[in-house]
Amino acid sequence: GLSTPVYKYRIQYWTERNEGEPVLTSAALYIPETRRADPSPLLVLGHGSVGIADQCAPSLEDPAGFDKDNLPLVYTYVGDGWVAIMPDNPGLGTPGTTAWLFSVDEGHAILDATRAARKLFNDDALTAKNSLIGLSVGAHAVLSAQAAAADYGLEGSLDSVVAMSPIWLSAGIWGALISSVGAALVDPTLMSVAMQFFVGHLAVYEGEDRRLDAFLPEKRERARELLEEACWSEITSAEQGPPSIGVNVGADLFLPAYVDEVGNCGLTDTCETELAQTWRARWVVDRPAPDTTIPIVHWTGGMDTFISPGFQKCGLDRLDAQGGVVTACVEPDSDHSGIVTKNADWVRQHLDQVLLGGDAPAPCETLDEYDAALECSLPIIPNSLDPDDP
Repeated sequence: GLSTPVYKYRIQYWTERNEGEPVLTSAALYIPETRRADPSPLLVLGHGSVGIADQCAPSLEDPAGFDKDNLPLVYTYVGDGWVAIMPDNPGLGTPGTTAWLFSVDEGHAILDATRAARKLFNDDALTAKNSLIGLSVGAHAVLSAQAAAADYGLEGSLDSVVAMSPIWLSAGIWGALISSVGAALVDPTLMSVAMQFFVGHLAVYEGEDRRLDAFLPEKRERARELLEEACWSEITSAEQGPPSIGVNVGADLFLPAYVDEVGNCGLTDTCETELAQTWRARWVVDRPAPDTTIPIVHWTGGMDTFISPGFQKCGLDRLDAQGGVVTACVEPDSDHSGIVTKNADWVRQHLDQVLLGGDAPAPCETLDEYDAALECSLPIIPNSLDPDDP
């Protein structure tokens, strides 16, 4: 690919949570000096997990932040001459608490980025074509945007969706992991993520002043300091993460009702109490049915130990069952994050094809070719194919 100087601008724009409920997000807009085309199509990039503290916002590139995954995602493509914008998502560097894995905020921020970017250019600077590319939770964001595009809208056309190592599992897993059964599987990273998930979703659904309500009262302030004063590397580690405040399993931090009622709801889909039913409904929102008219290119790393090929098969089974048009590719020697550079040549050629009318890339190795016997292998939670289930 090309190697070109790039101008970076940090911007803020309004997106919408529910109808008539504006929320502010920031983003980084990247404009290469040498571009693939003039006028240029637009890439919208979904970033990986960084933490929920304001200094973790990728657009800031704060020395205390976590950019290991996101800088390769950005510069792999903008260095190749593509104009790109990467939203931080609402509450990450802007007022409020960001909601990790909240499909509505992620998807709407991605779609509204197509509008925000075009307001900053002359009418003839960008074409109408857009491609969405995401990694990990950012791949969840672009799949959420794909699902919402027809109803929510965007500026221009949606021509390509590339989801790398997506977290497209039932969000009930975050309930299951805080249960007594989940205690056998949880580690500092997964416990930190469960904490981030519940704090963000409580802030969105019940208000900022209730974001810590899932936690034991005596642990709330230390949990808040952990999550809101450091970024991913620290808050997921054994030394500085949950174990540092005495949290190793769900019962160390979460209220008994969450451990028992919400935990068992995620674990077995037995959701009889009002609290359990409330969270089950929220989990459903976070894995929406795909748009059956917009193709998806899904990439799995064969060496991914975070969202393994067996875990990815669960998400793919769900997309397929709901009519998604999916090409499931695999990079056999890639891990969770390294896939961004491992498959870069293929994705660049794919972008050239769908955005500029160039030649198609050679067919990727599909997940079925890689392992014809691969099955969904989530260890503790069900993987329903019904869009009315989590």
